[in-house]
Amino acid sequence: MKTLDYKLLTSDDDRYPRIMGDLFGHFDTPSIYYIGNLALLSLPSVGFCGSRSASEKGLEIALDCASQFATHEICVVSGYAKGVDTQAHLGAILHNGYTIVILPEGINHFRIKRELSKIWDWGRILVMSYFEPDAIWRADRAMDRNRVIVGISDATIVIEARENGGTFHAGMTALQQKKPLIVAKYSDTTSSNIGNERLIELGGIPLQRNKNTGLSEIRWIVSSISRDS
Repeated sequence: MKTLDYKLLTSDDDRYPRIMGDLFGHFDTPSIYYIGNLALLSLPSVGFCGSRSASEKGLEIALDCASQFATHEICVVSGYAKGVDTQAHLGAILHNGYTIVILPEGINHFRIKRELSKIWDWGRILVMSYFEPDAIWRADRAMDRNRVIVGISDATIVIEARENGGTFHAGMTALQQKKPLIVAKYSDTTSSNIGNERLIELGGIPLQRNKNTGLSEIRWIVSSISRDS
């Protein structure tokens, strides 16, 4: 396997995200392997979670929200699967915003996706993993990775969640961590978004659409997490 030119961030470094100590225990915080702009960890941020097989509507919402956050210099944080994750990173990069990729595997497995390659800008992107560099993808690692997406973000948006699975679990994690959880609201409940309704019932805030612009209403989220608010 090709070894990438990554860097190592340890817990005794001032740049290390302190939330990792809360998530893993201060005596068991993992080292972080990363490529890109580490300064993005200091920006206000929103985590994106959603199905890799999300509906066209879900993909549209993810792209819309990420694009809007980019214009407000709110960093987008997500995984690296197809579907919602990719749309969130795409929206951020297309609009000259910032985005953080949290991998569910070792960083040596990372490759720039074809659909992102032409607009990729390492000055605006951070790719990080807390798994050993050659660790392979596993379902439990993907689930655990979601905990970190929620943890390092100031708020979390669930775009499309099934009744159970990784996205629903990420929403529950946000509620447990007492982080703001915003959940896309659909007019028609289907098997692919039924988890959204459940998360709203449990305390998630419905993501509304602006009647004038037709876009998702994110201004209050920006205001609530802005560092100078």
